[in-house]
Amino acid sequence: MNTIQDAIRLVEHGDVEKGMSLLEELTKKATDAEQFEIAEVYLDWGHTSKAMTLFNKLLKKYPGEGELLVSIAECCLDEGMDEEAISYLEQVEKHDEEYLRALILQADLYEGLGLTEVAERKLKDAHEQDKDHPILAYALGDFYLRQGKFDSSLPLFQKAIDGKAEIEDLPLRYAEALSRAGKFEEALPFYRKGLDHHKELYSLFGHGVTAFKAGEFKEAISALEELRDMDPDYTTLYSILSESYEEEGALDEAYQIVQDGLKRDEHNENIYLQAARLAYKLHNPKQGEEWVMRALELNPARIEPLLRLGDQYVREERFEDLLSIYKPLTESKEEIPLMYWHLATANKETENYKESAVWYEKAAELFKEDPVFLEEYAFFLLEEGKQEEAKKTLLLLLQISPERTDIEDVLGRLEEF
Repeated sequence: MNTIQDAIRLVEHGDVEKGMSLLEELTKKATDAEQFEIAEVYLDWGHTSKAMTLFNKLLKKYPGEGELLVSIAECCLDEGMDEEAISYLEQVEKHDEEYLRALILQADLYEGLGLTEVAERKLKDAHEQDKDHPILAYALGDFYLRQGKFDSSLPLFQKAIDGKAEIEDLPLRYAEALSRAGKFEEALPFYRKGLDHHKELYSLFGHGVTAFKAGEFKEAISALEELRDMDPDYTTLYSILSESYEEEGALDEAYQIVQDGLKRDEHNENIYLQAARLAYKLHNPKQGEEWVMRALELNPARIEPLLRLGDQYVREERFEDLLSIYKPLTESKEEIPLMYWHLATANKETENYKESAVWYEKAAELFKEDPVFLEEYAFFLLEEGKQEEAKKTLLLLLQISPERTDIEDVLGRLEEF
């Protein structure tokens, strides 16, 4: 006698037409239970309309049956009929065994529609009805994780783990929540456990970043190297991997990593900046400048690379170049203290004293506790003939660095005039 399993085997062995034909024949004389089983097979195979026809036929015989309502809702979801799916799910009664499952599905739907408050209420309602149910704890915890409420998600994930919820990605989701909450050391064992059973790119990256933040640089390198082997185009890994090698003192390897990253992604300014920093650290300022300029080509308004390049130009006494790179930002209303100091120095060295005074005044309030700035500014004021202001600045410097007897000598000479 032909059975549903015979039809399934035919399809699995490639005889799809014969298997489907047998299933249709069986449907004509199947019991209600068998019709439900056939409908589930149709749904698994993607024949949603056939499944829905059978489920609806059964629902007429068993109105309000939760399992049928949920199954029809799943058919609606496959067809992109979200509102219809919600309508069926809302018909499931509270006493029905499928009620909690219906609430979870409703929450997913409402979240997908951007109605997060409704989604949260559905999940909380489900959890309130059975606080010891590990799956419900996981569902609500996962919702909070997606919403960025990491501290709220943690006790729920812990409850799911304590309840031995059989969910494959539970350790990885818990690890992510712990990491996002800043509990990096606590997250690492769960990343290790989860990735032992299931490798996924996103979690490997999370493991690498978490290990880096926990100061476990060798572990970060291991995770990120594995990720790079699996997908070398996962370009966000290169900066963290490079920094991990750098922390281990392997500067040449770190520099090579960022260069490899730039071969994969020529439009990632963060990798350019990492390359620039390492080039300067490896005493290759010319290459460092080239990387910074490449980063600025991608984002001319980004301040960090400008300041980094400005520092380099001050050290190299390239003051005309320094004035040139800062020109686009000189009208900015944003407060950029280091730029003010750089511009003051550059204008002084290029004999634009009036302009230099403007920038020194802007910088003075912001660097009033920086002895290097105070000394430079004081001697600029002296050159400009502003002795009283220079004295005040030198006295500030002495308060910060009382050991500077040379400054006391300068003040003494000034008192003689």
